[in-house]
Amino acid sequence: MTEEIQEWFKKDTIAKCLAEYEKQELGLISDIAKHGCSGGVPGLVYYSETTAFHDYHQGEIWSLLKEHADAAGIQNGNMLTHISRDPTSLTTLVNDLVWWAVEARAQELVVTAAQAADGEQQ
Repeated sequence: MTEEIQEWFKKDTIAKCLAEYEKQELGLISDIAKHGCSGGVPGLVYYSETTAFHDYHQGEIWSLLKEHADAAGIQNGNMLTHISRDPTSLTTLVNDLVWWAVEARAQELVVTAAQAADGEQQ
């Protein structure tokens, strides 16, 4: 594992990482959900950082990929082509996977929070 492990992503799930990211006031989960990671998420900017994040959370990332592929009714390999259209190396593929997984979890958290808020209003 590289030396680029950020403190906020030493949690056991990506959702908990995102909660810690927001708690440390590095940014907002809703911004990641809306704009993605390509705009710059502190700790997930450089390949060394995204590779370290992948190494730390690879089981969850690949499970999430399978879950989304199954929901779409496609094979995992086909799902990969939606996530990383033209990877030029394993490093770029890993970067795209990490960004996708973080964005997907952020979107799930935003939806869950909105549903909870709707439930409270009723």
